[in-house]
Amino acid sequence: MMNALKTALFLGAVMGLSGMADQASPADKRTVAVVNKGFPGRNSKNALQLLDKEVLSLKPQHVVVYFGMNDAMNSGNLQSLSDYENNMRAIAGRLSEGGVKTVALVTINPVIEAYVRARHPKHPHTESLQAYLGAYNQSVVKIARENGLPLVDLRAIIEKNGGENISEKCLIRCEKNGGGRDGVHLTPAAYALLGRRAFEVIGARAKSGETVVCFGDSITFGASVKGAGTVDGETYPAVLQRCFDGRE
Repeated sequence: MMNALKTALFLGAVMGLSGMADQASPADKRTVAVVNKGFPGRNSKNALQLLDKEVLSLKPQHVVVYFGMNDAMNSGNLQSLSDYENNMRAIAGRLSEGGVKTVALVTINPVIEAYVRARHPKHPHTESLQAYLGAYNQSVVKIARENGLPLVDLRAIIEKNGGENISEKCLIRCEKNGGGRDGVHLTPAAYALLGRRAFEVIGARAKSGETVVCFGDSITFGASVKGAGTVDGETYPAVLQRCFDGRE
């Protein structure tokens, strides 16, 4: 009788553990882990300062890098074009030296000039913000080309879908689509397109058990969308994570 009771208790425990495994969270089942390392307001100089602690400490195999919006547009945290380019080269170099197999760069989306100009009236290039930002974007393209780095062309995605024109369908947050006078950050639809494009660019490179870090500013963070700062919800790292989950 006692032996039968012990057997029943043992089987019950095994079944209970099995049930727990069946109810494991989606994160527990992920074979490629995406990490959202977005830092609102940061520029490329700040990124270099954060690199060791926030990115390389995770020992990722793949990193998607998006900096430049604050360097060019944030009047409180500007970097000259030459400093920006040097910083981006240094970020890519240190990631490679740190064992990262894939360093992918993201181009810089256009902005709605009128909104940014109103928010940053003391910007030194207030009359030509879009052109000024374009020069920083060209630096990203040049660095990727010269170093053979994969390029996630966010700018092309935005321009192909109406650009910075203020409308309900605009992929940049604006008054017509419920985003107020933002003019910089993206809508959930835009983040979805960015996440899927990132997967198209690096997906085949990432193997089971590897880590992908999305390293950037508030656009990587996912400002003003569900799941900001995480890989859940509407951020582009969240979309990228779901793409990997769906592949398995």
